[in-house]
Amino acid sequence: MKNIILFFPILLIITSCTKTEKLNKLENRITKIENQNKILVDSLNYVNAEFIKPFKIYEKIVLSELENSPNKIISDYEFLIKNYPNSFWKHEAKKRIENIKERRKYWSKKDGWKLPSNVKISELNEIIRPPVVYCPGC
Repeated sequence: MKNIILFFPILLIITSCTKTEKLNKLENRITKIENQNKILVDSLNYVNAEFIKPFKIYEKIVLSELENSPNKIISDYEFLIKNYPNSFWKHEAKKRIENIKERRKYWSKKDGWKLPSNVKISELNEIIRPPVVYCPGC
């Protein structure tokens, strides 16, 4: 009986040590997963802030161009350039501003945008063909 009483506490100590090790391993795994999750969330926030939001703003401006005046369109593009200076869409917005400034004459308060229907397309008078090179083995 004494042997059983002595054996029982020793058994408890051994099992509790292995459970503590397992618990520590589990805590370490959870910590690693939380860190990876934080890195992933930060990456997604960066992608959203630097790429998706500017694109959505740019898309909204482009789709509403026919409904707005040139001054409104230009101010919208300038807002995009100011708030997202490192974005790819900044470059595209600058191009659109130049195009709007060139075509400003086609807009009136009364009629809105009236773009010309016939656009002249220049044609090449002569087709330039590259010289044919024959290899000696052919």
